[in-house]
Amino acid sequence: MSAETPNIHLYILTPRTVATHHKETESQVSNDNLLTKENAWKLVNVFFSMMGIRLDAGRILIVWLPLIALSLCLGNLAVEHEFLVEFAIACWAFYYVGMTLLLGTGIKRWMIQKFGEERAWLYFQMILGLMFFNVGTGFYVAALHLQGAFSLSPTLMWALVIPMFIIGFGIKYWATLVIGIDVYYYKDLFHEKSHGEWTEAGPYKWLGNPMYGIGYLHSYCLGIMLGSEWGLVYAAICHLSIFVFYRIAEKPFIVKTYLQ
Repeated sequence: MSAETPNIHLYILTPRTVATHHKETESQVSNDNLLTKENAWKLVNVFFSMMGIRLDAGRILIVWLPLIALSLCLGNLAVEHEFLVEFAIACWAFYYVGMTLLLGTGIKRWMIQKFGEERAWLYFQMILGLMFFNVGTGFYVAALHLQGAFSLSPTLMWALVIPMFIIGFGIKYWATLVIGIDVYYYKDLFHEKSHGEWTEAGPYKWLGNPMYGIGYLHSYCLGIMLGSEWGLVYAAICHLSIFVFYRIAEKPFIVKTYLQ
């Protein structure tokens, strides 16, 4: 019988090496904490940006936030005075028609010529943020119209709503994390030039257009919860409209800039 003797490496730690090791450890911990804070900030910023408020926008938030508050007040007035259909249609037009005009015509080039690239991009982000916020309000107001037109058992309703919301919002949030907030706000399309490389990471590995496809599932949830056929129709019209925008304004740019 024979036995192997393991190799044993002995290290002599002088006070200098101990101090250096301790300093490196502290530096690593500091970097880890910094990365954690940066990641946490990124997660929060992405969430609010999707709602229509870029927390990293700087001083323009002084104007941006009151406009969001005004939009919220208008939504409350629509509910109070029962202008639900009119307000929902206005939200649809503001977002889908407005975004198609801003990004699918020469308006963006006029803005850049008028204000310069940096300021025009800042103004555009604020306008688009208001569009994001308003279309979300539109989903809510539309679902209030003719609510109770149909009813589902609580079990069936939650069995539909919970996975639809988690999958829909989760996929959209994940896709935004992958492409970044600037691309979510159409920076490349606004400037008509690439601001990064074409990516097929995250949900883009399996889905051709996760934001506009499965990423819209949660928009149907309020209609289901409130039993509003109008809310479901409104969500379906919005879902169709984002693909119309994609065909008119976004896809030609993507093909020209990234895929050729």
